[in-house]
Amino acid sequence: MTMDNADIASVFRELADLLELKGENPFKIRAYRRAADTIESLPEDAAALAAEGRLKSIEGIGEAIEKKTAELAGTGKLRLLEELRHEVPPGLRDMLRIPGVGPRTAAAVFRHLGIASVDELEKAARDGRLKDVPGMGTKTAENILRAVERLREEHWTRIPLGVALMLARSILDTVARVDGVREAAAAGSLRRWRETCGDLDIVVGAEKGGPVMEAVSAWHEVSEILSVGEERGSFATRGGVNVDVWVVPPAEFVAALHHATGSKAHNVRLRGIARERGLKINEHGVFLRDGGRLAVATEEDIYAALGLQYVPPELREDTGEIEAALEGRLPDLVQEKDILGDLHVHSDWSDGISSIKAMADAARARGYEYIAICDHSRSLGIAGGLTGDEVLRQAEFIADLRRHLDGITVLCGIEVDIKKDGTLDLPDEVLARLDVVVASVHSSFKQSREMMTERIIRAMRNENVDIIGHPTGRVLGRRDAYDVDMQRVIEEAARCGVALEINAYPERLDLDSGWARRAKDAGAVLAVNTDSHSFDQLGYMIFGVGVARRGWLERSHVVNAWPLGRLREWLSRSRNHRA
Repeated sequence: MTMDNADIASVFRELADLLELKGENPFKIRAYRRAADTIESLPEDAAALAAEGRLKSIEGIGEAIEKKTAELAGTGKLRLLEELRHEVPPGLRDMLRIPGVGPRTAAAVFRHLGIASVDELEKAARDGRLKDVPGMGTKTAENILRAVERLREEHWTRIPLGVALMLARSILDTVARVDGVREAAAAGSLRRWRETCGDLDIVVGAEKGGPVMEAVSAWHEVSEILSVGEERGSFATRGGVNVDVWVVPPAEFVAALHHATGSKAHNVRLRGIARERGLKINEHGVFLRDGGRLAVATEEDIYAALGLQYVPPELREDTGEIEAALEGRLPDLVQEKDILGDLHVHSDWSDGISSIKAMADAARARGYEYIAICDHSRSLGIAGGLTGDEVLRQAEFIADLRRHLDGITVLCGIEVDIKKDGTLDLPDEVLARLDVVVASVHSSFKQSREMMTERIIRAMRNENVDIIGHPTGRVLGRRDAYDVDMQRVIEEAARCGVALEINAYPERLDLDSGWARRAKDAGAVLAVNTDSHSFDQLGYMIFGVGVARRGWLERSHVVNAWPLGRLREWLSRSRNHRA
């Protein structure tokens, strides 16, 4: 097992925590923590220095630390740490995951109350026993109880992308008004546009962290300050979201943002490549073997220093992007500016709240060439679905409106229900007269895998269907995807020439990026649509594009990134193919 400086530092920090839990010598504990900080920031490889006997010459690291580093480098383990892990109850170590509960607190409750698990700690906080532990009191007990409750809440672990983005924009606006702040950005899962985020990571470039922490502490969304220092702060919001703020010198902002953005697996791969090239990469920058720092003005510079093509944030998951970057074959990812229209929006003819003209005007303001009005069909009565006659009347209305609108083409369409047996909710003679037909499942979600798969495939084989809407039916946090063989659906979509939708509505994000990438690889095309029900929701497109980018999609893979002429040709060709 290869261990880099960050891995070695992590071991020494765990060693210090376990020693503190046991009540060992505080000077030894501080020595391990100081060594961890020193090793993590070294521009050279600590394992190599230990092997050469040069590590102990660095201030803050003695012979004992050097020997343990050599042991780690040689075996991937540390005997002392293994012994401590056996001596300290596992439940006691779990308590360290609770915000605000450090080794000293955990050791105190263990010594005085015999508590060695999160469950026991919660019970003691509820029945009032914690306040009897020296140095605690009622307030500390209350804080611990709230922290345990948050840890147990499901929404505390993952929040929808839309919620995360809203909070990030608010906190970044707050930070931007602080004197001395040069740059600030969200990192982590949000910057990678994952559909859910565990917490928010905010990186700030400023010479002084104090004013930043004061501003965040006063931010209207903060319900509790978990910890705060000059460089790091952790805050809980009223909605139960954990926000971590990291302030770095402006010169280190790019390196810190890069470090805080990539997944752990992606960053580990980069550190390995850096070592092979005689470099060191961390949150402070890129360093030469002799300790010199390379000039890094952009993230592109970081990847260039490692001999890699620039990897966009959305791809930094170690899912093949490193290999592609080494060979210079990363995709030219689709961008929001590439989107030329939205092929699935609703109006006040069904369950939307904006008129067709208002939707068209908003689309034109976004620079779109076209927009497709796809109200619900009749079987979705709760949404005011349209009958066949109403669909044709709407088509006439749209044709008349089109003659009076400049700079935008309004396409007449429908979101037709796929019924339980795979037939459609409107007759073919009605569907054939529309520009765009989106077919979606809105009922009977509990069908067997085989039945649901055949249901969707039958709908795709209808010559009038152009797009399958929100193909797995999931609603984030409320409803799981129905049981369907998506690989078969993808293969059939590629064969039939039907597009699969990436529904950009923040509660859906369906297809997800994994299936979107498989669809692209199988030769299927996709449509990124907002499923908007009001003109302001057209802005949801940013979420769908984020999914598309995570799915390695280029402009050529997304039908509504095509000019209207090419889109019409595709619609006609795919329908004729199935006729």
